[in-house]
Amino acid sequence: MTAGDATIPTDLRTTLRAAAAGSGEGLRGGLWVSFLDPYGLEVVLGSGVDWLGLDLQHGNLEPSDVPGLLRVAERAGLPVLARTPDHAPATVGRLLDAGVDGLIVPMVESADQVRALVSAARTPPHGTRSTGGCRQTLGVTDAPAEQLLLPMVETAAGLDHAADILAVPGVDGVFVGPYDLSISAGFPAPDSPQTLDALRHVVGLARAAGKVAGFMAGAPGLVDLATEADLVALDTDVAALRLGLARIVD
Repeated sequence: MTAGDATIPTDLRTTLRAAAAGSGEGLRGGLWVSFLDPYGLEVVLGSGVDWLGLDLQHGNLEPSDVPGLLRVAERAGLPVLARTPDHAPATVGRLLDAGVDGLIVPMVESADQVRALVSAARTPPHGTRSTGGCRQTLGVTDAPAEQLLLPMVETAAGLDHAADILAVPGVDGVFVGPYDLSISAGFPAPDSPQTLDALRHVVGLARAAGKVAGFMAGAPGLVDLATEADLVALDTDVAALRLGLARIVD
């Protein structure tokens, strides 16, 4: 499914849960966005990208940039996930209020951290998040009714506790960050055999738990594993710009 299709469901959580259960297709053509503004994002549309990850941890984006990017993506029918810059409940709530389809949360290493995130992301009785003037309560048509929560497994400690992280009620799955994981675990490279084995291990745990498995690619060895997961960011806007310029200059 691409941005040119009118069949992409607005409820990304339902789509990926179905994929995790083996009864649907995942989204494996994602673009990781770290600096594009709404104008730049419009240029990307029609390229075959099937979801967007807005990176608020690294790069040049701020939470205030999300609404404008989200409106462009919504017009194209593209689901949007945001990577939070931290675990703060206020950050989690503001980004969900903006109407993203879900959150990817970095540097999660324990079930206790996940329980705190679930509390921040879910409204009572499942959590402590207040609703306020979020897009859902305002009746905005494109606002997702159900929003994903995907902790990142990207450290040696997170890898060790991946099964515990997936077992927490209210979490929809995990998103593996092979770059930080390879550094933390002392693996030679993000697409080294050791890192790929660790990635497959986490995907297997997610499969066993009936939950969503996703990861960041960006290297050929990682891209080759895309069909084994439900949600894959193929590369970044930075990489796309570099590759495009290199082709022009050459």
